[in-house]
Amino acid sequence: MSRLPKLMAAVLTVLGVVAGATACADESSPPQSGGDGGSGSGTNTLSISATGVDSLPFMAILQAGINKKWFEEEGLKVDLYSGGGGGNTLRVVTSGDADMAIAGNTSVILAAQQPNSNLKVIAPWFQVNDFSWICPPGRAVDGATLGFSSAGSSTELLVKGLESKLPGVKAQAVGAMGDNWTAAKANQITAGWAMQPFIADKQASDNAQILVNSREVLGDLPADLVAVNTEYANANPDNLRSFFKVADRLNQWVVSSPDEAATELAPLVGVTPEVMKAAFKNSPDLAKGYSLQVDAAGLKNLSDLMVAAGQIKEPVDWGKVLDQQYLPENARTNF
Repeated sequence: MSRLPKLMAAVLTVLGVVAGATACADESSPPQSGGDGGSGSGTNTLSISATGVDSLPFMAILQAGINKKWFEEEGLKVDLYSGGGGGNTLRVVTSGDADMAIAGNTSVILAAQQPNSNLKVIAPWFQVNDFSWICPPGRAVDGATLGFSSAGSSTELLVKGLESKLPGVKAQAVGAMGDNWTAAKANQITAGWAMQPFIADKQASDNAQILVNSREVLGDLPADLVAVNTEYANANPDNLRSFFKVADRLNQWVVSSPDEAATELAPLVGVTPEVMKAAFKNSPDLAKGYSLQVDAAGLKNLSDLMVAAGQIKEPVDWGKVLDQQYLPENARTNF
């Protein structure tokens, strides 16, 4: 064999290695599943697709946990990916491209009910209703048009609940929090949905007022639910228990040291430390929101609202739907 073919083979091999390394360094790509080709084989990696990682503090705590190496201390390598929305967040988990999703409450329930969804619901996440509708000063709720994100979303669920409680209120799909605020300022809607720290930020910069606090009208429910790829859960139950152990530690950190947590979380969600501190101070119940303790009443409220909105036909049987085995024992409840 001549030396030229051998040289060409060597060059092609090097190029293949470089191309592979470049692909692995693409941070815009979804996380790689801890399982082997979706098989759920044993691993120390947990890839998480989550909604609002760069805007919601109760999601950003996961990035803080990575930065603090708290997951590593438990022998777990966490790969966090911002899914961008309930459906997109869940899709990579049902396909096996990610292992866990933390996504909007309605999206998880609707997805988990689909045949062969390959999803297991294992925990509620942030169980305080922090959704409000904000607007420029001087507006009234009578006959208001309230913006929500999209059909089937948590915000549509809440708006439908508000419509039943506040006569004359109407709903309009607008999009994300920023889009809703822009539409409210342009008087295209009366008020747009928002959560902390977006609320505190607009109160500081634009003198925004809270027109409707949905917790006061509708009560509490989890903002999100945690779902896991079934094959991954069956193969790696200890990873899930380690994840919740660190999540519990992160929650306790926020509750016990809110100013310190606010300072660390502020750059992760794009606000100043002062705004983040104000957001924590104005949060309705920090200790309840940042807790793994399953709130059975909040889950029932979520189910009741979904039935009333026509999103599901029958109430959710949480005793069957929610697999609590991965949570700390003292966080579990009876249904």
